[in-house]
Amino acid sequence: PKLQVFTQVVLRDASGLYVDGAYLMYTPVPARDLHVLAGKVPWAIGSYAPRTYSNHNPLIGSPLMYQYHSTLVWYSVFPDADALLAAAGTGAGNFSGMTIVDDSFWDVGVTLTGSRRPLEYSVGITAGTPGWGSTAQDENSGKTVLGRLGFAPLPGVKIGVSGAYGPYLIQSLSSAMPPGRSVTDFHQKLRMADVELLRGHVELRGEAAFNTWEHPNVGDLDATSYYAEVKYLLTFGGFLAGRWDVLRFGKIAESTGELYPWDWNVTRVEVGAGYRFNRDALGKVVYQRDRIEIDEDLNLFRRASLLAAQLSLGF
Repeated sequence: PKLQVFTQVVLRDASGLYVDGAYLMYTPVPARDLHVLAGKVPWAIGSYAPRTYSNHNPLIGSPLMYQYHSTLVWYSVFPDADALLAAAGTGAGNFSGMTIVDDSFWDVGVTLTGSRRPLEYSVGITAGTPGWGSTAQDENSGKTVLGRLGFAPLPGVKIGVSGAYGPYLIQSLSSAMPPGRSVTDFHQKLRMADVELLRGHVELRGEAAFNTWEHPNVGDLDATSYYAEVKYLLTFGGFLAGRWDVLRFGKIAESTGELYPWDWNVTRVEVGAGYRFNRDALGKVVYQRDRIEIDEDLNLFRRASLLAAQLSLGF
């Protein structure tokens, strides 16, 4: 009654077999909502985690803040702003860059989570950062502190704030750091806010993320993302859903002094419909459209669209 073991293994054609989660959850007093999680644990920030699974996500895609890969990586540093700007957009193409919160890779750590109405809380420490979890080994000597505080004043109403702070560069980059600095001096600083409103047949949710990666050669690299999601339940077991999603990167100065976003800005719209056949079977059809801004001054952008169907089965 006090100890549970959770494991999650993913088989995906793009990456093969890997362990997404493996942790113990200890509940000191079973009658209270207070738990200690230890192992490869879910991120203790934001409000999207319960909807990451296909039987809870009203759509198929994930919000940009949890999924979109930037140009910035944790295993290398750009020598200057010109090099970073020249590489803009490459992270999303090869899935190598960091996301604001990488929901595909949980990290090793310890988390305390629970609630005492009307408050919800979680606080923890992890080996890596939300942008890149140290999933195989601890890659620097620092740790990330993270957590969320939520407030549920009424049934169907929740608001919350989250934060995370920790070094993201790997230890082997020590020789590439400026004189007198180490890899643990450069952090990912993340602030988040979330809201949830449930009333009758309508579910409204939204999140915002304000993120900064401290870079040894370029300075602060900012990224801001937010989305609004709606789901309308139909009487016969179906539902309609939509999500408007934005990711914006801060501007940096190239060698000429001109200011440009350090990566390509993205706006995404995803709409769809679903039907729950029974408790364990759910089908969905969605249409997703991205607007990727390559150069705002020249009004140069690229569009990408996707039509997808999904069948989720639980057993």
